[in-house]
Amino acid sequence: MDYYEKIKQNQILNIAFSLGYNGKKAGSCFQGDCPNHGSSGGKCLVIRPRTQRFKCFHCGAKGDVIDLVMLFKRCDHKTARDFLADRVGLPHLYEKNLSPEEIERREAEVKERILVEEILTVVTRWYHDQLKNYPDILTHLLTHYGFSQEIIDELQIGFAPPPRSDNPYSALAHHLSSFPAFKGKLALSGLFTFANPSGPFYDYFRGRIVFP
Repeated sequence: MDYYEKIKQNQILNIAFSLGYNGKKAGSCFQGDCPNHGSSGGKCLVIRPRTQRFKCFHCGAKGDVIDLVMLFKRCDHKTARDFLADRVGLPHLYEKNLSPEEIERREAEVKERILVEEILTVVTRWYHDQLKNYPDILTHLLTHYGFSQEIIDELQIGFAPPPRSDNPYSALAHHLSSFPAFKGKLALSGLFTFANPSGPFYDYFRGRIVFP
C-alpha cells in the first residue's frame, strides 16, 4: 500500500463531518451544504461513502477525500495531504530524510497520479453520457441487471461504444484531447492501444458496459 492509499484510509464521511459538513442520509448517500456557497435546500453537496467520492451539484466541486479537505479548509494539496496523514499517524511525506532526487521523483509520481485520476474522472462521465445514445443498453441495465436509474447515475455506470465503421479511431481520445492538460498524456490512462504514444489511439474498451 503506497503513501496515498494509506492516507485515503480516512473515511470521507468522517472527515467531512469533522470539518463541519451538515449532511443527512438520503438513500445510499449523504446530502448537505457546500462550503463554497449558500444553499436554499441544503442538499447540493453529495457524499457517496460507497465510492469514497463527493460532488457539489451547484458549483461542480468534486473528488476524493483529499479534494474534500482542500474544499472545506480552503487549502492546497500538500496541506490537505498532511492533514490526512496526521489523522492516521503517518509522517509528512517529505519528513523522511529523502534526497532531492527522491523528492523530485515522488513529486513527479504524485503529479502523474493526479493527472490520471483527472483523466479517468472525465472518462467516467463520458462513458455515462453515452447511455443517452444507446437506449437499448440503458434498458438492459434497468431490466436485466435490475439497476434503478438512481443507482446508474450514482455509480456513473456507462457504455463504451463500438468504433464506427467509417472511422476506427477513438472518439473518447478525441474528446479527451479537447482538454489542454491532457494533450500528450492519454497513453498514461491505460484506456487505449496505439503504435505511438502520441496517437492515433484505438479504444481498449469497445461495445462494453463500464462499471467505474
